[in-house]
Amino acid sequence: MTLLFHISSVTGNCTNTTLKLFDDQIQAIQKYVRTIVEDGSCNKKNAPVGFHAYMESTKTYEKGVVWVYDSVVTNTHNAYSATTGKFTTPEQGLYIFSIDTLSDPGKASHAGLYVDGKIRSWQVCNNGGGKSQWLTCSNSAILLLQRGETVYVADYYSTASIRELHSDFSGAKLN
Repeated sequence: MTLLFHISSVTGNCTNTTLKLFDDQIQAIQKYVRTIVEDGSCNKKNAPVGFHAYMESTKTYEKGVVWVYDSVVTNTHNAYSATTGKFTTPEQGLYIFSIDTLSDPGKASHAGLYVDGKIRSWQVCNNGGGKSQWLTCSNSAILLLQRGETVYVADYYSTASIRELHSDFSGAKLN
């Protein structure tokens, strides 16, 4: 961003009129800067789109229920909601998403990456190894999305038991 403005020199005998001119110029500059900050040009116009969130606690989800990653690490454009578990694309473009899932020993999860209700990528984390075996699964997808589309994770097969801290959801715009 380039901030250009002109301050004219003021001549006079330091009367109230001269001070008034300075005050007017300072107020005009403040108004201009405030307008830039308030309309988001300072922060969001050129900021990259991205988010990263993980599950704060162990959770069990029924088939079709959106997984909520409630601890947000990064969230430019406030496009990810830690309340709903959904990411809404703020811009059209090519996006990459990553899902990491830690299943309980003896449990399974079937993470689906959904865009507006349609599954676009699948992950199976089948941890049938017993009491002391922990299994983390990972999946990535690159998708061309339109502005306003909603992306989320849900189990597409059965009930999922997801462990805290090691289960996360991330996304970023590539172009």
